[in-house]
Amino acid sequence: MSRPVPALVPAVLVALAVLAAACGTPAPASWEASGGLLAQRADLRGASYVVGGGPTTALRLLCQITIAAAQAAGGDADDECGKVGALDVHDSPHRTDVDTGWASLRATQPDGTPTPDGRPAPSPPSLAALRATDASRGVAWLDPTAFDGADVVVTRPGVAPDLAALAASAPTRPTTLCATADDVPGSAAAPGSAALTAGYGFAPAVVAQDTASVLAGVATGRCTAGLVPGDAGRVPALGLVVLPDVRGVLTGPAGPRGYAPVVRRAVLDAHPALADVLGEVTRRLDGAAMRGMVREVEVDGRDPRDVARRWLIAEGLVASG
Repeated sequence: MSRPVPALVPAVLVALAVLAAACGTPAPASWEASGGLLAQRADLRGASYVVGGGPTTALRLLCQITIAAAQAAGGDADDECGKVGALDVHDSPHRTDVDTGWASLRATQPDGTPTPDGRPAPSPPSLAALRATDASRGVAWLDPTAFDGADVVVTRPGVAPDLAALAASAPTRPTTLCATADDVPGSAAAPGSAALTAGYGFAPAVVAQDTASVLAGVATGRCTAGLVPGDAGRVPALGLVVLPDVRGVLTGPAGPRGYAPVVRRAVLDAHPALADVLGEVTRRLDGAAMRGMVREVEVDGRDPRDVARRWLIAEGLVASG
């Protein structure tokens, strides 16, 4: 006489059948970036990178852009965006595994490493000087972004088309320029409101507590214009506009001053196409794009990874990701 089969057995058999079916089913599509212009322009198959980037929002976004760009071109990229990429790339490969990161040329010291507080260096070196200094260290500097990282003057829409026009209207319309205490004297790399007084004839700036206070003052009309960081995400969030600096007062020393990719030379030599991939990014990344992405992260609370990939897709550089 046979014994009845326990109820558990059919359940187990069903579970095993499901697992067996799953083993024969293709894995879901990868969430890595793919397709787009970068897939057509470069081939990074076989390349593998560890990407660092921080601590600022802009540098974290650039880190995520690099990861997605490398993936779209067929390479592998590991996310270490919590690290200061430029600092790690300059360190020994025995101490860190980071292969590439980014640096603000305004906040870079003569030895190629970023300033400790992220503020502009008193006398930042030129891109040519950095390349010459770091060549012997096995560190390569690629061309920087079009966005130069300079501070900007913002105002409400319709106030003036540019800084010269705003200054010209001062005799007939009271103009209040606001800035933080640190931005009043400025420096060689980041000229402050004193440079605006000398270059455009503005009255001395009214000092506000911080950048948020400057932006709030402009938005509410207490300040006609405000001097703020060029990547401030609250500029688009508040509906403010950047006034073109037609006399180049705020740009500082001549030469490239944007964000530059920093790569270990051996890694770059193994797959030179990485320079082409990142070049497609840097040529497109202007101030409006950077402010828009920073806004999404700092104001809207979005993940830098998602924000970076949406920008790449919008630019046609990546098809999905």
